[in-house]
Amino acid sequence: MTSVDEVFPDPVGVLWLKGVAADEVLRGLGADPAVGWSRAQWDDDEGRLGRAALFAVESDGAVLIEPRSCVGSDTALLRRLTASGGEALALSWTVNLHVSVTFAAHGGILATFDPMELFAATGDDPDAVAGWLDSLPVTAAEWHHNGKAAAFALGERLTGIHIDRAWLARPHRLVIPSAAAERPVLFLDKQMRELAAADPRIAALAADPGPDKLPEIIRMAVDLALRTTDLNGELVDEVLELLATGERGDRGAVAGERLRSLHETLRQEAQATYERSGATGYAVPGHDTEIGRLMLRQEAVEALRHALDPDLERAASNALDRARATHLSQENGDHLRHRTLTAIQYYIAHGENWL
Repeated sequence: MTSVDEVFPDPVGVLWLKGVAADEVLRGLGADPAVGWSRAQWDDDEGRLGRAALFAVESDGAVLIEPRSCVGSDTALLRRLTASGGEALALSWTVNLHVSVTFAAHGGILATFDPMELFAATGDDPDAVAGWLDSLPVTAAEWHHNGKAAAFALGERLTGIHIDRAWLARPHRLVIPSAAAERPVLFLDKQMRELAAADPRIAALAADPGPDKLPEIIRMAVDLALRTTDLNGELVDEVLELLATGERGDRGAVAGERLRSLHETLRQEAQATYERSGATGYAVPGHDTEIGRLMLRQEAVEALRHALDPDLERAASNALDRARATHLSQENGDHLRHRTLTAIQYYIAHGENWL
């Protein structure tokens, strides 16, 4: 496999394409083509050339290499570029070594994932993702050991383009990719669309996903956390009333402090339960033990507390995070509800699709 770190010591975004016309790629990127290319231009930190990317076409394959962005990893763009029958593989990584890989073909996302967390891979048809990944000539161990190298090997296999230092030293086209000017349409995968068709509350959010929907997303996130932990009581009822009326003033602040106190009470109760059990090692949150359930209730309390944040975008994001930490059920559909709410909340907050 390619020694990626030697060729690219710094983070880049790489997009391999097959069966997509070059002019179609450039239009999709909103790219401003320049003439020729040199290492000095590519490394330029000043002005527009700081966003310059290398674009090369060889036979039926093409590659885009972005040293300071990852426009080519946008899933909406990948769907558009491959809609006429093409295929694409996008790879990007950050200075914190977070790696993202996305495969697209025929207008759909086959899989998108972090190579270190294949279990969390998703795609337009989530039920098919695991089987599709198993069909690749790359094992789970190889993805885990060096996901970047595995992606480069598959990119070369797809396009026939072998990227190394010698290849980079040759003249290539210089382009300036730009982010999509138009806000994409909200995308939900197959399971999410089926849920929206069956759940009127989800359907209403998906039909018109704007900032005015954030209070409903927050309430639904809280519902998930409470349902999975059976947390109840007078304080819970008061917070639910505040969320229903939208009040986040002085009463909300007081309720927030009472929730902090409840969180500490549950923490102490969990600690006492742990000591009485005589267990050793780390306590694990979960639905199967008393201490595990107490730990999950702490997460539910945090969901309630974050839900009262006056910043609705932050409240929705953090309440959803804490709801997920309560180990939502797959069987009753709450895990899927959470994924769908997360996709809608992300779209509202960022103007782009989560998937």
